[in-house]
Amino acid sequence: MPKDGSARQRLRPTDDRADQRAGLEDGSAGQRLRQPDGAPEPETGAVLRNAAPDSPAAPGTQHPRRPIRSFVLRQGRLTQAQARAFAELWPRYGIDRQPGECLDLAALFGNDQPVWLEIGFGNGETLAILAERHPERNFLGVEVHAPGVGHLLLACERQCLTNLRLLRQDAVELLASGLPPASLAGVYLFFPDPWPKQRHHKRRLLNPDFLSKLARVLHPGGTFHAATDWEPYAQQMLEVLTAAADRFLNTAGSGQFAPRPADRPLTKFERRGRGLGHGVWDLIFTRRAD
Repeated sequence: MPKDGSARQRLRPTDDRADQRAGLEDGSAGQRLRQPDGAPEPETGAVLRNAAPDSPAAPGTQHPRRPIRSFVLRQGRLTQAQARAFAELWPRYGIDRQPGECLDLAALFGNDQPVWLEIGFGNGETLAILAERHPERNFLGVEVHAPGVGHLLLACERQCLTNLRLLRQDAVELLASGLPPASLAGVYLFFPDPWPKQRHHKRRLLNPDFLSKLARVLHPGGTFHAATDWEPYAQQMLEVLTAAADRFLNTAGSGQFAPRPADRPLTKFERRGRGLGHGVWDLIFTRRAD
């Protein structure tokens, strides 16, 4: 693939990640979007760009800036099965975290096994496989898009998973205040939205501020594993992580991408891309001790 990504048509993922990656050119700017019936509201909602202010500003004042988010929440259509999953399974697997609440992970899982977090799990294909493969670990999944959450709830039921809990909220806020310091053994960030247009690069999730929040919740020796199929984003990720060398150590060596570990499941989307010759870049870093 060319380094600027311009000559490659991006595959539409079969795990619904493409459906969940919302562009900003759909003509719906300025609206808060309704959630599917039966799905709990995400704790921190997304607002499209150019959204109208919530209330008129007083003369001589300016509206506060809205936070820049790495996602734009779109209305999703739940299947009947997904709607049932929210009604019947969310009370078992879902976490209704209140704003500012710091989670007690041992109480949530009923044990003190190491906890791994996946940020933006799509339809949960990878996370369900990992939770089934590693009963000695606990897993948290955070995702804002209701259909993907419903899909994973059904997988939890089908696979009888007991070591997986889900949140529907903004992962950045969760990292900032929702988890105790040094409470995670690992964090996964697989195939985040690359926001390929230059004017949207500010929306990319992996940036220095994100790494500061990540460093807070990863315990020394903990793992951060990211993967992307967008080479320019892979290079930018590597640059940002390398600049944080005082907190994160590249397991592949300075300036290097890691080979895909056997433990990272291949999604249908990735297998199809590999068949067409498209690359995937893995980055695996460990948290240094302070």
